[in-house]
Amino acid sequence: MYDMTPEAHDGTTAMTERQMAGIEAVAEQLNRLNATIREAVDAGLSIELLRSERYHCGGGCWGDMMKPVIVKCV
Repeated sequence: MYDMTPEAHDGTTAMTERQMAGIEAVAEQLNRLNATIREAVDAGLSIELLRSERYHCGGGCWGDMMKPVIVKCV
């Protein structure tokens, strides 16, 4: 599900509860988004997600902000 491990071998890479909650929230929302995309495709639309910008927190972390490109299938 993610590249980092929640448990640390040396105590430096362990994730905080807030970070773990963030991972779970993103995963949950992605599952909902994927279900919605499947419904839209079944209704005759093509969906592509593009990165519209990159959010930076100021401390070295970043996240991609997405926008949809939607086309009605003929």
